[in-house]
Order: sequence, then structure tokens, then C-alpha cells
Amino acid sequence: MAKFRRPPKDKKTGLPKKYLSGTKGTKRSQLASITKRMKALAKAGKKVPQSMIDERMRLGKKTK
Repeated sequence: MAKFRRPPKDKKTGLPKKYLSGTKGTKRSQLASITKRMKALAKAGKKVPQSMIDERMRLGKKTK
């Protein structure tokens, strides 16, 4: 049986680094907080507002 490997986590936020990749500084912490809020809503069985999803997409976008 193969060993289940846990994903590397971001030290400051505790989220997997994968969800915060491509962002730095303030944007990174904002993205982490909105992701955590979305997680809490989903876990509670509540609806995640589209505005929250749009905000997460905006923060995660890479700038050229």
C-alpha cells in the first residue's frame, strides 16, 4: 500500500501552497483569508456567494 503524502503547507496561513501560488505579500494573505472563509461556508453546508468566488479568482490571477 502506497503512503499518503500530505501537501506542503504555507507556514503563515496553514493552507496548501498550491492554492496560494503565483501571489505575493498582501494579495497572498487576502487570498488565504477568502479561501478559508469559503471553506468554512462550504463545510457548514451554506451557499458560497458568487462575489466571493469572483474575488478569489481576481486575487489569484497572475499579472504580466
